[in-house]
Amino acid sequence: MLLLAVLAGCAVVPRAAVGPRGLLEVLGPAPGFTPQALSGDWIVEGYEGTQGSELAVIRLDGVPALRIVNGEDGFLVVRRTQAMLLATPYLSWSWNVEDHGDGYHPVRLIVGFHGGDPKSASWGSQPFAWTGSALPPHDRALVITWGASALERGTLSGPTGERRSAPRYTARGGRENTGSWWLETIDLSRLYARAWPGDDAGEATVVFIGLAAGGGRAPAVANFSGMVLSR
Repeated sequence: MLLLAVLAGCAVVPRAAVGPRGLLEVLGPAPGFTPQALSGDWIVEGYEGTQGSELAVIRLDGVPALRIVNGEDGFLVVRRTQAMLLATPYLSWSWNVEDHGDGYHPVRLIVGFHGGDPKSASWGSQPFAWTGSALPPHDRALVITWGASALERGTLSGPTGERRSAPRYTARGGRENTGSWWLETIDLSRLYARAWPGDDAGEATVVFIGLAAGGGRAPAVANFSGMVLSR
């Protein structure tokens, strides 16, 4: 039984890798994108499809999109990835966000890294269990949000000392920008260097990319399309 436990711990978990063109297409989304029909490199945790939450593929203004609505309970949908940070540092996506009231939008992007922290544990451990236990081992995580004000764009806050909470980068925001499609491209390597200046970014790997919906707030809609990691 001990041997079986060791073998189970060493099992290979599927991870999406960068293709020959230097691209990793994280999220299309494909028409059949549902929690029940995803490939093995995806993780869906906490989503029950009840209490006002939603996770569905739609067409919005002719654009195929993954529509996410937060509910009473938080959930996440992320893809396990295998990509060196400095080799493929650019994360691009389009989003169309509806007005959510005050504060940060409860639906946000999340990116996990491993290997850059000099104190990082080995890949076989779980050094930083942040959003959920099903996430790959990671020692750093970054949250990318839609802010309450357009003036917050480009700001990076944290991390704080409480629960090793992840730093938060505001990519866009403001009521005046809601209801329209926006194409974003950010340099993850630059954000990583700003958030963790003492790390070795050359050793960092992007181990997951995805979306998280916070629970306990009024339902708010965010639509995502064309999420790609590139060099």
